[in-house]
Amino acid sequence: KKTFNEDEVKIIVKEALESTILQDSAYLHSRISNWNATIVENTVKRLAALNKSIKYIVTCTIFEKNGAGIHATTTCHWDSKHDGDTTYRHDTNSMYVIVNVWGLSV
Repeated sequence: KKTFNEDEVKIIVKEALESTILQDSAYLHSRISNWNATIVENTVKRLAALNKSIKYIVTCTIFEKNGAGIHATTTCHWDSKHDGDTTYRHDTNSMYVIVNVWGLSV
């Protein structure tokens, strides 16, 4: 059985994100660093509380909706039977938030 549960992780990310950035929050450059830190810290804390034999890597990217594009690629070598990853995207009227989580079994 796969140790990394994508649905479970997405719920945790969604809750961490939505408790930090409200749907009607405006993009404010001065708040982005704090929002980023809060989202990843709360996500890792909740994932660790699951007490699974997994090491987690969490990234958060917040950028303003201004017509600019973003392209990103990641890759890794892992055990596809036990490890996993997921991406959660959240949009507001003024910004995009993308949270990536990788779970590596130990």
